[in-house]
Amino acid sequence: MSRNLRRSPRIELINEVTYEVNRSAIRAAATDLSRNGIFVQTMDPLAIGEEVRLSIHFANTSAIYQAVGVVRHSLKWVGMGLEFTHLHPEARKLIDSLAGTNTPSESGY
Repeated sequence: MSRNLRRSPRIELINEVTYEVNRSAIRAAATDLSRNGIFVQTMDPLAIGEEVRLSIHFANTSAIYQAVGVVRHSLKWVGMGLEFTHLHPEARKLIDSLAGTNTPSESGY
């Protein structure tokens, strides 16, 4: 029996993301996210420990939010799990709202 060690609830939904690799933008789908991280579906995920710049487009808004994350899980042909190191404060508020949590907002980007 595995334990869920996540610090905050995951939201399962499909969002469009763009991430940068060698100054090239790659479009992908994010299948779940939380205030601490995101899972990006990609056939060619980056290596664990790599830093990734992201643009996240939420389906229920026209805004595109910027984030930076570190690859924590990498599954060839499946995708990569990223832990956010920086997430736009408005994106964090939106994620909290979607997750139904009332957590205090963090200052700064």
